[in-house]
Amino acid sequence: IDTGNANFKDQDKRAAQLESQGLRFLGMGISGGEEGARKGPAFFPGGTPSVWEEVRPIVEAAAAKAEDGRPCVTFNGKGGAGSCVKMYHNAGEYAVLQIWGEAYTALLAFGFDNDQIADVFESWKADGFLKSYMLDISIAACRAREAAGNYLSEKVKDRIGSKGTGLWSAQEALEVGVPAPSLSMAVISRQMTMCKEERIANCKAFPNFPRGPSAEARDKSPNSPDAKQLYHAVSLCIIASYAQMFQCLRELDKVYGFGLNLPATIATFRAGCILQGYLLGPMTKAFEENPSLPNLMDAFTKEIVAGLDDCRQILAKL
Repeated sequence: IDTGNANFKDQDKRAAQLESQGLRFLGMGISGGEEGARKGPAFFPGGTPSVWEEVRPIVEAAAAKAEDGRPCVTFNGKGGAGSCVKMYHNAGEYAVLQIWGEAYTALLAFGFDNDQIADVFESWKADGFLKSYMLDISIAACRAREAAGNYLSEKVKDRIGSKGTGLWSAQEALEVGVPAPSLSMAVISRQMTMCKEERIANCKAFPNFPRGPSAEARDKSPNSPDAKQLYHAVSLCIIASYAQMFQCLRELDKVYGFGLNLPATIATFRAGCILQGYLLGPMTKAFEENPSLPNLMDAFTKEIVAGLDDCRQILAKL
């Protein structure tokens, strides 16, 4: 069983090589990190159905359980289906983490400090819409301080690498003709962070370019106009990122014939993995009610309409 971050196209080759030696193979992506090891992760198996059925009781027992008690695992289909799902799980993770990073940067530009940003993010959990693991760790990161009292974020090197899954996902999206700008730009943004020397040189080349907190007096509370507009903008961007991720999976299912059950796959993201959060519930329901739903965004028209103008307003202020 390969539980690593593998390119799904390699899994058929591995299965054939091992079968020639009398071994059976199952590609099974896994997400959960150290918490998943303790409390149960999400699993994304794919390959030969009979092989899956042999290990199914063990995996279902080990998997995280969603609020309805269902284990966060489903058989995703033949070939490299499981590794493909894990690839796009990671691509969605990249995109949503990028959104939270940009929300943090926007509030910094509006003059909020880390604790004020954490208060804003905390307030966004109230109605549950954005409640998620990634929001929780963003709040914790904002509040974290060194022993001396300085914000820990000020000491974190602003470079971030990647494991390849985001890049593979962006490449596959381009190859099958699915526009996935949020997924692609998240990869590009990570690549840009690695160009540290060039970024420093460019900053020196434009010494008069406005940067840092605005000197303008602003309301820095969770009820401020800036915070409310940013809430709608973030909601829109996260919906769009998930829509792109699921559209890619649907198209790749057509191209490679995985036999993917998209609502069942989305349901496995609801606990145990980094994507877990409230939104996965209504997203699963949207596809269960309409399996042929052409695009997830069709099910979130109200939130998208609310977010479009606020997104423009936030960008205009920066």
